[in-house]
Amino acid sequence: MTEYANRSARGRAVTEDEAELCDQLDAQGERDRERAALGLVDIADSAGLEPETTVRLAERATGDESEEVRQFAVEALGHAASAGSEADGTAEAAIRTALDDGHEWVRAEAVVAQSRAAPGDEETLRAALSDESGWVRRNAVVALAKTGAASQELLVERIKSDPHQGVREYAADFLREYADDTGEAVRILAAVLARDPEAFVRAKAASSLGDLGTDRAEEALERHGLNDRSDDVRRSAKRALATARGVDPEQIDADLDGPAAPGGGPGSKRDRGRQGPGGGPADVNDGLTQGQRDRR
Repeated sequence: MTEYANRSARGRAVTEDEAELCDQLDAQGERDRERAALGLVDIADSAGLEPETTVRLAERATGDESEEVRQFAVEALGHAASAGSEADGTAEAAIRTALDDGHEWVRAEAVVAQSRAAPGDEETLRAALSDESGWVRRNAVVALAKTGAASQELLVERIKSDPHQGVREYAADFLREYADDTGEAVRILAAVLARDPEAFVRAKAASSLGDLGTDRAEEALERHGLNDRSDDVRRSAKRALATARGVDPEQIDADLDGPAAPGGGPGSKRDRGRQGPGGGPADVNDGLTQGQRDRR
């Protein structure tokens, strides 16, 4: 959805004429309405929308029988509101309504739209962290981080407690930007790299450790990242270690073409469109060996 999963659906409108797309929002066919809403996402993103179009999109966002149409209408409204449409009050009201939609993908889209329409509304974004859908919580983490409203404490809590892969993945990704000088972020990311059941999460933890670049970060990358059971994670760890050391990745001595270590986890990136929840959270309190903990 939005920039996290749906960009492959963009750019497929049958026309770039806003008025024509606006009229198609009332088409009988669900597919026609969906394409119209998608086309208006592109226009809203690049040039904003006319007030009448925003009003019609708001009707689709809150009343269309198709969750796909509602989702794309909400996305378009988010862009329209951020562009300063003359009907941005209408857009914002529809987005707030969509935050309580019965379908998780509409709510998840509404979180992103809300962050565009009212980036200072931290309370609403934080409330979305309690949504039953992991995809909504994921977008809430991303929105809070991108609007500057996240914190190391919030991201660490998500990594420790959230069962959804996407939430932990993006929390690990943004933690590098919110890390303080206590070393806690490196400790948590090292534990994620060692223990999280999902390769995508471990790969993001490796990248963040590389950017943080401390001695303990390098130690975790060497011990856990370069020996991970997933070739994607090993590659991420190799690049991260090179970043931390300021060298070319080819200078990092790791056999990434050999057989993967035993255990689960995808060996290559997969389509993460509408897949279900991932594995449980990492044991972030015990991600390092006893010897490593003694050297903290």
